[in-house]
Amino acid sequence: GAVRTWDGQIVWDDDVVVLNGRNLHSFVRRHSHVLVQFYAKWCGHCKKFDPVYRKAASHLRLEGSTAILAKVDGPGNPNLSKGFGVAGFPSLHWFAYGEERAYEGGRRNDSLVEWVTHHARGDAVTIVASQREAEDYLARVGAEEAVIGRFPGRHTREAKAFMLAAEEDTVGRGTKAGMIKYVMITEARGIGMAKIGSQAGEERSSYEVQGPAIGPALLVRRSPAAGGGTVVLGRWYMPPMWHTSTPDIRYTLFHPERIKAFVGTYRMPSVVSLSPSSWGKVLASPNRNQTILFSDEGTEGHEERMAAFEQVGKQMFGRVLFLHIRSNQTNVLQYFGMSAEDFPAVVVAVAPDGEFEKGQMHRLDQTDPAKNMTHILRTHGRGEEQCGG
Repeated sequence: GAVRTWDGQIVWDDDVVVLNGRNLHSFVRRHSHVLVQFYAKWCGHCKKFDPVYRKAASHLRLEGSTAILAKVDGPGNPNLSKGFGVAGFPSLHWFAYGEERAYEGGRRNDSLVEWVTHHARGDAVTIVASQREAEDYLARVGAEEAVIGRFPGRHTREAKAFMLAAEEDTVGRGTKAGMIKYVMITEARGIGMAKIGSQAGEERSSYEVQGPAIGPALLVRRSPAAGGGTVVLGRWYMPPMWHTSTPDIRYTLFHPERIKAFVGTYRMPSVVSLSPSSWGKVLASPNRNQTILFSDEGTEGHEERMAAFEQVGKQMFGRVLFLHIRSNQTNVLQYFGMSAEDFPAVVVAVAPDGEFEKGQMHRLDQTDPAKNMTHILRTHGRGEEQCGG
């Protein structure tokens, strides 16, 4: 390709930036979105992938994307390759706001461009200067749900974590309902009528006290279908298995993974009736422990079962995902090993502790103490702290 220099230091190969151990770190800090390919000159897969990568880089440039595609000679930069855990070639690494994030796109031109375009999209976060502007914007677009963050500036570490969480949120992408709105308020004052601190699980209606008054703040404004009100992010919120994180992650309130888990949890209703429109939210929920009601509307006792199920769902909201499944959802029934003949039933699905361990399923029988919901969740789940009473 045509090799040219830029800024006296950076070399371009067509529309791909050529980086090395001396300039990669500074380059990804200066540019908001960079995809880096570690390659080897002797690698056959790299030679086949090279024209695909070049074409994708040109496509993104012509589309006006802020994302830049770059490449590094892996064997020529062994320390850099080792530092990023490169075990084979080609190896793709995504950087957003100077931080390495997981690249989960494909290696064909269309899938690569689509993934990069989505994660580098300019409308992931709407930035306004005040709470009033935020309210005006949400009213103008008719948003029923939103994630609102308040930060002293858009270049702070907390603000960048907020933008990462927004860019990596794919729930509702390409659907008629659209994606949840992320709004960043760049002002030093609190969100609305703010208060110092907030209690664990504190829910507030719109325009009520929404603290904290100083420092960064984030809240989820829930849709009427999810129960309405707002929930404020605080250190009381611990995503599942968060205690196993390294200290630098575990003690960071505004971490992208914590924000994503918080949004994924509190945008949901206490009981989710499974449907094509809710499936994406279920998959994005960090709560892997599930309690499922298998029951059909119009059958004897359904309303009573649903009322009791919703009551327990509200008590354990945020810690256990409560799902309602109908008998016509055959694919889902097969996944849980159920059939229409098993209706009505309540099943507790307990997530595995480790990545390679198998989860457990327990069909409830409230007349048997060993098959009682509370007993199962406490015995096989995460203890009282995670499963409530």
